Amino acid sequence: MKKNLTYFLCVISVSLFGQNQSTNLNYCKQSKAESLIPIRPGIPDKQPFWNEKAIMFKYAPSFQNGNTSWVIPNPKQYRYSAFSFTDKQDYTFTASTPYEPLTPIWDKLPNGEVYLKVEAISDDGLDFILAGSRMFYKATVFCPPFPEAKYSYKDALLKGMQFMYNQKHIKNWYTAGTPDHEEHNLYCYSSLEVGSVVNPMLMYNSYFPQNDTALVIACKAADYLIANAESVGASLEYFPQVYEGENLAAGSYGKEMIMTQDAATGKTFLALYDKTKNKKYLNAAINIANTYIKNQLPSGTWSIRVYKETGKPVTDELCIPIGIANFLSVLVNQYQQPQYQKAIDSAINWIWENPMKTFNWTGQFEDVAAAKPYHNLTKYEASWFAQYLLNNKEKDTSYIPLAKELIAFCEDQFVVWEKSDIYDNWKNSAVRWLVPSVLEQYMCYVPIDASAVQMINTFYLAYEKIGDSIYREKAFALANSIVNSQKENGMIPTFWAPGFEEFWNNCMVSSLTALEKMSAVK
Repeated sequence: MKKNLTYFLCVISVSLFGQNQSTNLNYCKQSKAESLIPIRPGIPDKQPFWNEKAIMFKYAPSFQNGNTSWVIPNPKQYRYSAFSFTDKQDYTFTASTPYEPLTPIWDKLPNGEVYLKVEAISDDGLDFILAGSRMFYKATVFCPPFPEAKYSYKDALLKGMQFMYNQKHIKNWYTAGTPDHEEHNLYCYSSLEVGSVVNPMLMYNSYFPQNDTALVIACKAADYLIANAESVGASLEYFPQVYEGENLAAGSYGKEMIMTQDAATGKTFLALYDKTKNKKYLNAAINIANTYIKNQLPSGTWSIRVYKETGKPVTDELCIPIGIANFLSVLVNQYQQPQYQKAIDSAINWIWENPMKTFNWTGQFEDVAAAKPYHNLTKYEASWFAQYLLNNKEKDTSYIPLAKELIAFCEDQFVVWEKSDIYDNWKNSAVRWLVPSVLEQYMCYVPIDASAVQMINTFYLAYEKIGDSIYREKAFALANSIVNSQKENGMIPTFWAPGFEEFWNNCMVSSLTALEKMSAVK
């Protein structure tokens, strides 16, 4: 009997192994097929080329080339030559324009560094003009298997909550009610990092309700933000301070507000109101919303950065207001505040008329100055708008394909599935990055835990709304990396690359929320 049972279990095990191999192979084939589809390819005078600063691609790119010469004034044919540094081979095709996607050779071109040149060819084939050239890295597409988590998402969540609660600078809030800048110098980013004390303490209290210290800490941190907000009558009245002190970027931007940040703080106040039923937190969120309405531009958006004293813009660059629209939508849908719907509609319309046409998904970070178009792209706003489209897919049949395109853009530029031979902004090699992982922005092109969370949330929502299981598996692969990054003491590092010691509370809070969410489904 024992022999029969052992034999039966072996057969089942082999069968499951074979099924997993077959499923993984199907995901690999699907990823490779999808990588042949270019992402919003540029067309001169019609569709901008968004990738001038991009260095890495998984999906077949197209580039802006167009140098001309009197030798061939009106070229009719162009030769594309891609030299692979991996196998030292050239991959070529011809086309009628100098900006064609590399689809004809993309599935043949090995992963690795590539030098592309595009040449105009004379009618007789004797003369050539260099229309353009480009170095880039062809990255690996999603092709499992990937490492399993070293323990469960729930175990990682519980360890992480204990770490957050027991940090010295967190405990300081209970006794002092103020930020301990010496223990945690990132409190210079006040609304971001102080707000990120509230959220994990609310989570901790929900798992350990007998410990009311966490709730006291959450309230004291929120009260500090409210007490130090912009005064009544100021152009940005009630906005909590984005910067405090002179540490790090606060020394450069202390007189400014980054307009997207306090939408997140407003949602934090709402979460605290839900727990305590203290209306001062609901009122604090509503006050922030009212200030957003007063400062909304006629176009429907806001400046990325403004001077606190005057309310005037620091730069001509405008913010992508999906985070603000999401905050206002929570007030409309969950707190019966319909007066904000008009502002939401204007903000969403601005997104349709601007980044959804230009693909200038510019970064909006507290420690980085506003950048020129396409110079500092990120996946945050693009993936948030993809989530908006998925959640509103009943409104229009175009929403699903547009959401998939945005998700592909985010994956193309910012997700790293396997070790890559690229370098970060400081010329450090990527060979020791933890992978799979997600990079933050062009100006901080390194893997960050909160960036992985952003794509976990986006991938899993795509699975729920579209039903394609490859999105679920992508979410699991990244969630496993969060667990595998966790230290023995429970800390989830912010940077998944050697040489970076900064630890951001807000990033680990994101990781904890992702672990909580994913532990419910796996």
